[in-house]
Amino acid sequence: MDFDYDRILQGILDIGEEMVCCGAEVSRVEDSILRMCESYGAERINVFIITSNIQVTMEAPDGRILTHIRRLIRYDTNFDRLDYLNNLSRYICANKPDVCELRQKFDEVLARPKQSVWLHFIGCMLGAGAFAVFFGGSVKDGLASSLMAIVMVLFELFYAKQEKNQIVYHFVASVVAGICAHVFVALGIGDHVEMLMIGGIMLLIPGIALTNAVRDMLTGDIASGLLRLCNSLLIAAAIACGFALTIILLGGVL
Repeated sequence: MDFDYDRILQGILDIGEEMVCCGAEVSRVEDSILRMCESYGAERINVFIITSNIQVTMEAPDGRILTHIRRLIRYDTNFDRLDYLNNLSRYICANKPDVCELRQKFDEVLARPKQSVWLHFIGCMLGAGAFAVFFGGSVKDGLASSLMAIVMVLFELFYAKQEKNQIVYHFVASVVAGICAHVFVALGIGDHVEMLMIGGIMLLIPGIALTNAVRDMLTGDIASGLLRLCNSLLIAAAIACGFALTIILLGGVL
């Protein structure tokens, strides 16, 4: 079968890009791209991935040297989609679909329904409330943290699409959460500002990114791991600064 290897490589990079954006470790994505390229008979395959860039060079069976570069600018952790992308990469290795079938299968994965918004609300409410109580807060603090989680999810739904800079977004989100914590305690809904803030921090802290950073470094991808680690630390610093700002401005007022 004759393949359009330029389009095939483009489709493979689409899959790799989506895997990185969904939260896959770099070594897994590099291995998946390598295996998919090999399944089409490519040789001398070189794959290099960091958190913001994918580069693939291969020698196609027809003798051409193909190089594709992809810039990564978004991150949206989605393990359900990642699972289906892994299955798609295995399907490609086993069946070597043509360009049209590859694109169709990829579009089917992207078309899978996302997590329900109401489930997101419930999860954030339970998480914020449980952490507030776990770290020594009262039942009122837990309930107030759950209410604060509703405000934070609404803020995420309306603001996250407009602000692509994650550092700025997390700073503003932490300011909103800090204001809510002070207002809820002032209204008597909660008892301790710091406990409500703990609940809000747990919804913002980049735990998955930190985990992936350490995992990348342990598997030898030092550059990707350090980039992810630096980005996570900057986001954590932005969160701390946002809550600190509300304490400075509202601590003696409310």
